[in-house]
Parts: sequence; C-alpha cells; structure tokens
Amino acid sequence: MPHPDPPIPLRHRLTVRLTAGVIAVLLLIGTPFFLAFHRLLRAQQLEARAEATSSLSRVVADGLRSAMLAGEPHLLDEAVRNLSEQQEVERVLLLDHRGRVSVSSDPAYEGRTLDREQEHLCRVCHDSAGGAPRTWSAVTELGGRDVYRAATAIPNEPRCHGCHDAATRTNGIMLIDLSLGTTDGRFFAGMGSMLALGTVMVLLTVVVLVWLLRRMVHRPLGAVVSASRSIVGGDLDARAQVEAPGEFARLATHVNRMTDHLSRSLRTVETQRRDLQSILDSVDDEIVVLDRERRVIAANRAFRRRSAEPGADLTGRRCHEISGATNPCAGGGPGGCPVERVFESGRLNKGILSQPNSDGNDRVIEIHASPLRGPDGEVTRVVEVRRDISERRQMEAVLAHSEQLASLGLLASGISHEINNPLGAIATSVEGLRRRIDTAAPLSEETSRDLGRVLERIGREVERGRTITHRLLKVARPPGAGRTLVDVNVVIEDILGILAHDLARYRIEPRLRLGSALPTLPGDESRVGQIVMNVTLNAIQAMGERGGTLEIATSLEQDAIRIEIADTGCGIAPGLVKRIFEPFFTTKPAGKGTGLGLFITHQIVTELGGTIRVKSRSGPGTRVTVLLPRPGSGGRP
Repeated sequence: MPHPDPPIPLRHRLTVRLTAGVIAVLLLIGTPFFLAFHRLLRAQQLEARAEATSSLSRVVADGLRSAMLAGEPHLLDEAVRNLSEQQEVERVLLLDHRGRVSVSSDPAYEGRTLDREQEHLCRVCHDSAGGAPRTWSAVTELGGRDVYRAATAIPNEPRCHGCHDAATRTNGIMLIDLSLGTTDGRFFAGMGSMLALGTVMVLLTVVVLVWLLRRMVHRPLGAVVSASRSIVGGDLDARAQVEAPGEFARLATHVNRMTDHLSRSLRTVETQRRDLQSILDSVDDEIVVLDRERRVIAANRAFRRRSAEPGADLTGRRCHEISGATNPCAGGGPGGCPVERVFESGRLNKGILSQPNSDGNDRVIEIHASPLRGPDGEVTRVVEVRRDISERRQMEAVLAHSEQLASLGLLASGISHEINNPLGAIATSVEGLRRRIDTAAPLSEETSRDLGRVLERIGREVERGRTITHRLLKVARPPGAGRTLVDVNVVIEDILGILAHDLARYRIEPRLRLGSALPTLPGDESRVGQIVMNVTLNAIQAMGERGGTLEIATSLEQDAIRIEIADTGCGIAPGLVKRIFEPFFTTKPAGKGTGLGLFITHQIVTELGGTIRVKSRSGPGTRVTVLLPRPGSGGRP
C-alpha cells in the first residue's frame, strides 16, 4: 500500500490559484472600465442637469426682464421666492453688475458682495476675453457639501439703457443653487446596481470556472494521479481511464504506455532475477554479495540454510549480524576479513577458515572473495563464495592414511618374504636333522625321543610362522590388486590368526559361529579382511586389559551375507553411536587411535553395496552387524 499523499495547502490548489487568477484578471480589466463608466455617467447626469437648469434659468431671466421693462420690480421678489420653493432649488440670487446681491431667497445673502476671485463662476465670465456665455454652471462647495450652481447673465439690451448704463455688458447675474442629493442618490444607486451586477457576474464566472475545472481538469487529472499512485504502490495493472478527448486523455495514454513498458521491463527483470537466483540456489557453495557497508545484497539458498534464519529475508542486514552464518571475520582467519581485503586491494582474495560445528567437529571452509566494479571501475560490491572442504580434507587425510597403510603393506610383504626365506631354510634343516638322527649311530631311546620332540616343536613353530606370514601377505595386499572369490569364513579365520597374539595377551576368548555353505563373494579379499580387521581391533581395544569374550558369527540372510561381531567391552554412550563413522572421531586417548578405522570400514561397506549397523550402550558391550550383498542381489560386491 502506498502512503497517502499529504493534503495540498489551500493556497497551492489548482482551483484556488486559477480562480484567484481569473478574479485578479477581471478586477484588473474591470476596474478601469468601472472608473471610466463612473466618470461618464457622472458627466452625463451633470450635463443633463446643466441643460435643464439652463432652460429654467433662461425662462426665469426672460420673465424678470419683462417685469423690469413693465415697471413692476416688485415681481422680482415674488419670482425669486416662487423659484426657490421648487424641488431641489436651495436658493436663488440676483446680482448686479458689481457682484452685489440685489435679490435673494436666502436672507443670509441679502446685500452681500460676492468675491469674484473666489467664485469659480465669476472667473468664467470675467476671465473670458471674447465674452462670457449667457448661461454656465458648475459644482461648487457650500457649507461643506456640494451644490450645483447655474449662472445666467442678464444682458444690457438697448431697451434697458433707459435705466442702466449703456457701457455695461450685463445688467446682472442670476444664480440658482440646486441640491445634488437626489442626483447623487440616483447616481450611486445606479453605480451600486452596476457593481452588484458585476459581482454577480464574477461569482457566476467563478462558479462556472470551478465546475469546468472539476469536470475538465480535476476529474481526468484525478484519474491519472490515482493510477500513478497505484503504480507507485506496486499495482502495475492499474491504468488511467480518461474518457473525454483532449490533453489529459493524451497524458493518460502516455502514462498507460509508460506503465505497460515499465511492467514488461519489470517482468523481464524479475524473470532474470529469478533465473539468476535459481542458478545461485542450485550451487551447493554458499554465495553472498556484500556492499561496502557489509550489507547483504543477495544470497543463495546454501547461505540462508547455514544461517539460523533459513526462511528470513537477509537482504540489507550486515553479514556479521546474521547468526549461524559463516563469519570469517570472527573466525580469526589469517589476514582478517576477506571482503575488507578485496575493497582495499581491488583483487581476488582467497583464504581457508576453520570453525567448530555445533557437534564439536571442525568445519573447514575455503573462501573466494571477488570484486564487482561499477561503471567508474571502483569496487562497489564483493561476491563471496564459501565452499565447505571438510569432506575433501577428510578424504585427503584418509588417502594419506591409506597410503601409509599401503606402505606398511608393502613393508609387511617384504618382511614376510624375508621371514619366509629363513623359515624355509629352518624347515629344511629340521628335516635334514631328522634323517641324520635316523641314520646316525644308535642313540638312547630317551635321547632319541627328546630330540624328536624338539624337532617337532621347531617344525610346528616354523609352520606357524609361515602361516602367519601367508595371512599377513593376504591382508596387506593393496586394494584392487586382484578380484577373486572371497570366502568370508576363511577371511575371518585368517584375521583371528593374525590377532591371536593380542587375543591371548588380553585374555579374550574368541567364539566363532560361522555359517556353513555360505556363498563366495566375487571381489577383493583384502577389502573384506579390512572390514573384519577394523571392527575386531575396536572390539579388542574396547575390552582391553579386563579381557572378555569376542563373538563372531556369519550367516545367510535373504540376499546378503551377515557378519556379526560382538564384544563384552565398555560399550558406547548413546549420544556418540551416531558419530562413530565420522572421520577422525575417536573416544580413545591421544595416540591410541586415529578415528579413521570405522570411517574407512563404513566407506568400504558402502562401496560394496552393503550396510553396517551398530547396537551399543555403556557397559554391556557392542554388537556390529555387517550385511554384504551376495552375487545377483543387485549389490556391488
């Protein structure tokens, strides 16, 4: 399972960033348009107000002029008051050409003279070189608030010259102050409506944008991300499903193609890895690949089997931390750790390590550490091959022992020949003495009898010596010197004859129960004799100075010749019986045995196709049973 992705911060989410970007663009574009529209609308409203006020001013000015020409000036006050009472009209002022207020609807302005330097409308008229317009207007501030002031000039027409100086251009100015409250309310209401409509449009744009993003971006992108997450988690069968055409569908197609290629590549790599692991596992030698941190990169079955955790995954663990595995560093081998030496020298390193087994025997291991180099030629890993050569060393020792025995056999053969020659001369001399005694001067009966007994004893001992040397020659014959028909009973009798002195010295009574009519075995008589010799010698040594009984029996059992050798010696502890056939294992004191006798016996019996069993316990003695297959039974005699 892949780890869940952490939540994306809100400010980093695609929807939020795109929405914020769209809003920013809309504001960036809409704000100037909004301000321009604001100014345009304000200008239009003021222009409309100016036209309406100008028309009203002209009408009122014409009425005032008519009243003055008619000689009814009292009508001016009435006209000004009527005009000031109209809606939105705050005050009406009549100014003479000097700027003094002649008539005012607001008593506060009665008799005041307006400062033309401060009044904007005054400057419009007085600053104009080509003559002022008849009607003009502007927004001005009065009492802390804006009012719309319209000014209408009352020209000095010829018909007015009777009362006014003909040199002046105007007879006066009529000022009308209009409130902007209603106008501003309508203006701001319109602007608010427009702003609300813009806000609604922006919100609708955002909603539509979010919906489009979810449908056209989030959904296909989510499918691609979900498939990618499954692929990262190891599910190479996951595919991105994007139905709508477009860029995301193309992206999903490429992701799926990449996944297919990755899946094929991984399957190929996994197949190659399994094949390589199978090859490594088929090797009986321990193979392990280590990196510079001495961590296990790969190991075969033999290495895992030697560890205390044969079913565990050892990848990533340090080699010296794996219990039960061969540890050349801890073994104190010459030169230290072979892997360390390879990393230091960059060359193949070999070594021999001896470590005790759980059963107490030494396990001899041959180690080959080879460098693995990276692309730059630097040693990055080491392949260590560990071969158990304990059996080979044992066989070498057995071979050396066999060569010693062969040398002893040759020596015994030479000695036997050398002994046989004087024995033959002695026998001839005894026979000659007998004839001489018979033909010599008459001897007393007693002397003749004594000499006869002496010569008979000499002849008997000579014959006994010749028999011993003959048997010794047969036993000392090198293996494979010749195949004959072997009579097991004769071989047993010959071996007991050779060991007769030892049996007599240790007061051991031999008891033979040899079966009759046993078939002969085609093979090497010396090898069968070595089986009997080794087992019998072990029995004699087990009884030792205490003496005892040695029983040897032969019989025919189904398809094999059965040889049983039993003694009344000290026996073997139950825990050691299964180890007596191991090379160099012995319970005898140092110098009393090599530990190879029963090992060689087991090897010979196995080569002959037979079996050997041992039944023993401490005290009552030991019984060894050897079964040798007879001809035609399928064994290898």
